[in-house]
Amino acid sequence: MRISRVKKGILVAAIIILFQISPFLIANGTGTGMWYYPPTPQGNVGVKKPAILWTFTGLSSDAIKGINMVLDGKDVKAVFREDINSVYYMPDMNLSEGKHNASIVVSLKNGVRISSPPFSFNIVKGALDEAPDTPVYEEVRDRINIYRSIAGLSPVTVNKNINAAAYNHAQYLTVNTNDGHYENDKSNKFFSGELPWDRAAYFGYFSPMTAENLHFVSSHIAAVDDWMDSVYHRFPIINPIFTDIGYGYAKKGERHINVLDVGAPKYSNLEQQMVVYPADGQRGVPLTWSGLEDPDPLRLYPEADGPGGYPITLMLSGDRVESVGLVKSSVTGPDGKNEQIYTFDFKNDPAMTDKLAIAIIPKKKLVPNAQYRVSITGEIKYNDAAAETFTKEWSFTTGNGVLELPGDNTELRIYVDGSRKYYEPKPFIRNGRVLVPVRSICEQLGAVVKWHDQTYTVEIIKEDSVITFNIGSRTTLVNNKTVDIDVPAQIYSDRTFVPLRFISEVLGYRVEWDNATRTVFVYGK
Repeated sequence: MRISRVKKGILVAAIIILFQISPFLIANGTGTGMWYYPPTPQGNVGVKKPAILWTFTGLSSDAIKGINMVLDGKDVKAVFREDINSVYYMPDMNLSEGKHNASIVVSLKNGVRISSPPFSFNIVKGALDEAPDTPVYEEVRDRINIYRSIAGLSPVTVNKNINAAAYNHAQYLTVNTNDGHYENDKSNKFFSGELPWDRAAYFGYFSPMTAENLHFVSSHIAAVDDWMDSVYHRFPIINPIFTDIGYGYAKKGERHINVLDVGAPKYSNLEQQMVVYPADGQRGVPLTWSGLEDPDPLRLYPEADGPGGYPITLMLSGDRVESVGLVKSSVTGPDGKNEQIYTFDFKNDPAMTDKLAIAIIPKKKLVPNAQYRVSITGEIKYNDAAAETFTKEWSFTTGNGVLELPGDNTELRIYVDGSRKYYEPKPFIRNGRVLVPVRSICEQLGAVVKWHDQTYTVEIIKEDSVITFNIGSRTTLVNNKTVDIDVPAQIYSDRTFVPLRFISEVLGYRVEWDNATRTVFVYGK
């Protein structure tokens, strides 16, 4: 029997919600395909200067003769931005609270005129001049980018607008604990929209292509790792179109809330791209996963006994791709025999909401330090009713059973409350402990450092806590009580170095070490 969530104490939140809007075909008189997406924003907006867009596929500025955008009955100066394939307008001044109506007409050089559907949006009462500054968790961004690098994808960046949406939703969920991805309580001061794309638009994020993951763990890095080790929650992280992210974290009592929102600043005129994970040639792949995703993919296979082997996924992105269906698949183990597998695509799994991915879960845990070969044959269907089959084959190698990620083994990375810190001289490891320059780290932890020449001691003071190190001694004083330490404070390159974990924890911080990437995370109270 599989371990229950109650016994395990871990819960991966409800399935991602993906707003994959469908384009509409335009009869443009050129004989070539041209498509448009619904203009944005629509619905409630919480900032006073939202970008107004109408996004196309198959259109370039060379084909445009003129653009006419009308906002509240007045002509405004819109432009065509090639980088996002959109007619674009950013208001010069704050818009008033209340409803605003807009329409757009694009005139082509061949005489064709393309008119948008009339649309409207509402600037809410108390709207902000711009999206607020909310905490940025750089370690989440960096962790995601490690995975994307393995998959051969471009890195993500933190977007201020979508970051605010993630932050607000995390705060909302500290009170409305059962709402998950949905916000139903408009009286909650953090209410900003019912669904993830509503919340992103509320804070001025211009793209309607968004997705959201939830988790409930204390570690931000563990949240990313669990999402990647699952099936459905992996897809937003390794989808090529999602290059903007926002991450929100909140805590109430023993409840931790992790919200990852991702957005696609460009989602048209994209080349077709296939992404597999584990990636071709990847080493150190885990042997299994927790099996605690909600919804549980193995709900489709009641006979499943345990989470099985590590999930294998394939997803496709690009214009005109409507669906990817599985035709046949195999996973060949180190003994040359095909593994028994469970398979998932949009035809048998309603949770594959965007219809662009295929997943495989081996029935048995993978064996360590072994190569596995994967073959997937699938059928791609396009929006214009065309179809084609493909076969993708690749291999990966497992590790010893723990997560192994590539990292620069010569460099230590240190994050304090989500922000990466740099030190000179650089930190180093001595007898399994990370040592850092005392003055730099104490300033970052809000402590004062005093150096006493005569006694060759360093004193660290923060509020009621006083730590006194004797250089070279394996004992220290904490509030005048003697405490043994593994590694003494020491002088290196004319600087005093102290053990990071020890002083951080004494000063009330929580410390986590990630061996795979040689990274230390220091979190405040």
